[in-house]
Amino acid sequence: MEPPQVEKAVDALMKHARSQQKNSLTDVDGKVLLQVAFKKTPSKPKHPVRVTLQNSMYPKNPSICLITKDPQRFFKDLVKTHDIPVERVIGISKLRKKFKELELKRVLCESHDIFLADERVVPILPRWLGSYFYKKGKVPISVSLTKKDLKTEVSSAIRSYMLSSIGKGNCICVPCGRVSFDNEQLSENINSAMDEICKRIKPGWKNIKAVYLKTDDSVALPLYNTATLTSFKI
Repeated sequence: MEPPQVEKAVDALMKHARSQQKNSLTDVDGKVLLQVAFKKTPSKPKHPVRVTLQNSMYPKNPSICLITKDPQRFFKDLVKTHDIPVERVIGISKLRKKFKELELKRVLCESHDIFLADERVVPILPRWLGSYFYKKGKVPISVSLTKKDLKTEVSSAIRSYMLSSIGKGNCICVPCGRVSFDNEQLSENINSAMDEICKRIKPGWKNIKAVYLKTDDSVALPLYNTATLTSFKI
């Protein structure tokens, strides 16, 4: 993607989004989304993939819940040793026993901003969390709890989200920022998101047909299109 085109689209979209926000009766910090169209539907990965952005989309001091394999106590001590700001640690056995009821799962989901999960339990989490977490956009983000530099791993995770839509069609929609971002932060996230997506598909950029930028209630502004490969007027 050409940097001037990205800058024009970001500037136009953010001006529109901020003007809409001023007229809104609610104080919701809306998401900015990338729409990516593929020439050919990519292969579906076995599990959702982690996409790491340059700037986190979460609050400055988010409430973090970490879901781990057993024993729970071992991982509680581990995060404490590494001085990682996790508010709550839940072992997989406790998750299965204590949060069976839908209402308890809802309460858990609403209690934290971010859910991280040991990569070794991620494949079985949909069964024990149910659909509510996924509808609310709080899919647990995979982390490797065996890494030596655990603090860096968690820091990277809270700038990430799990992408499960690759391989389900020839178009995906992924979050890349919020209306509260400045233009530079959003541009950085657009580039890092596209870099991450292209790493996950074959043959990378060669399979990208078009890229658009939008909010939930705006038109989609073009960033890239292989059909013309010319500059768009925004």
